[in-house]
Amino acid sequence: MAPSEIKIYGKTYKVKPVSSTVDIQEVAAMVDAKMKELSGVKGKSSTTVDVAVLTALNLGHELMELKQGAQEGNDQQGQRIEGMILKLEESLEAIKSKGVFGG
Repeated sequence: MAPSEIKIYGKTYKVKPVSSTVDIQEVAAMVDAKMKELSGVKGKSSTTVDVAVLTALNLGHELMELKQGAQEGNDQQGQRIEGMILKLEESLEAIKSKGVFGG
């Protein structure tokens, strides 16, 4: 993939996208918006590095929450599937015990 120009917090960067499924411009826009949001909270005395660190922490926190939520969702789905399998096995045993399958 060819390098793309992105603009974050007033500075232009040339970056090579690492994924074809994620638009690097969207990522840059998200980071830029978060940096602008946090610079307003931090105040005028904050440096770009301060804002970048706070942004990294915030986005990292959001990512970890999403990962944990996805894992919890996967665990719940797994439990539901296991419950369905158990019910199917019980139903199959009940049908077998009645001799429907000749067994």
